[in-house]
Amino acid sequence: MESLQSPVVTWELTRACRLACAHCSAGAQQKRSPLELSTYEAYKTIDQIAALRPQELIITGGDPLERSDVYQLLDYARRRALAPTLTVSPTPSLNGSVIGTLKRNGLARIAIAIDSAKPDRHDAARGVSGMFASTLLAIRWARTVSLPVEVNTLVTRGNLGELQTIASLLGDLSVERWNVYFVVPIGGAKQLDAPNAAEVEQVFETLWQTSEKMPYRVRTFEAPHYRRFAIQKQIAARKTDDLLEAADCAEQIFISHTGEVSLSPFLPLTAGNVRYQPLATIYQRSDLFAAVRSSANIKGKCGRCEFRGVCRGSRARAFAMTSDMFASDPLCAYQPGEFVAATPMLATAASA
Repeated sequence: MESLQSPVVTWELTRACRLACAHCSAGAQQKRSPLELSTYEAYKTIDQIAALRPQELIITGGDPLERSDVYQLLDYARRRALAPTLTVSPTPSLNGSVIGTLKRNGLARIAIAIDSAKPDRHDAARGVSGMFASTLLAIRWARTVSLPVEVNTLVTRGNLGELQTIASLLGDLSVERWNVYFVVPIGGAKQLDAPNAAEVEQVFETLWQTSEKMPYRVRTFEAPHYRRFAIQKQIAARKTDDLLEAADCAEQIFISHTGEVSLSPFLPLTAGNVRYQPLATIYQRSDLFAAVRSSANIKGKCGRCEFRGVCRGSRARAFAMTSDMFASDPLCAYQPGEFVAATPMLATAASA
């Protein structure tokens, strides 16, 4: 168990949110659920997260600001040596004073969504006018108090042509990291026009070029095959830089607002509940996490792929589109064996 990677923990603090985004896959609702973890249970959850010494803690929703105890939870997380990121929404609850208070209570970074460089398109996706301007204002407030900012973008066919423009905008906004999400068709996301596998490869090229030019980091979610793309690029360029960030489901923990633990917010399979089992036990010993760590369980071309040791594909997308968590990722265009290079980097990837 000691050899397990330190995970990235995403914690859905609440599903309450005042927005009604068309593509929401989180099941956001207007009011808080009575089944949410209480403040006391949230403290205990922070203790359990801290015991894992995670790479990162991301607190999300819904809108976490819908919980009045968010400030004391952030303060407690800080006292437990965590440096949380908070995903925020540009609602009337968010203003400069609130951002300053969040930082004073231990917030390390905020994350906020920009899905289009065109204000009208961004606002249309959220069902409220003025959201784009409010988002930029929130970023400005964060910069005023020296709070690092990350931007989340969901890739669809509707913004494929804007990604380079968004990348340039983020450079102007001095963000720390660009988190690029790829569609898993659940909830409201079922209605989205998702890119196909060939178009995803084009997006990867844009992200690679962005990482070469821009000062901020690029990270993908539900696209671990970006690691394969990065390895191919690095070998072709004879580079040995660190791999660009791509979230791997085996190194992810998602905790729902009711304490259910899974690999991803987009995978409706549970490994346990923090109300009844220690989080470390769930991560280390549950059948779900153990199964996904074994590349031998992956089927189809993903199971034959020489990059499976660093990728595994999106298990959430495979489940959503095929009802089989271990099926091939439908948004990967790579065919096993297409890229052959006898290098230490590739040998390591293939044998992992």
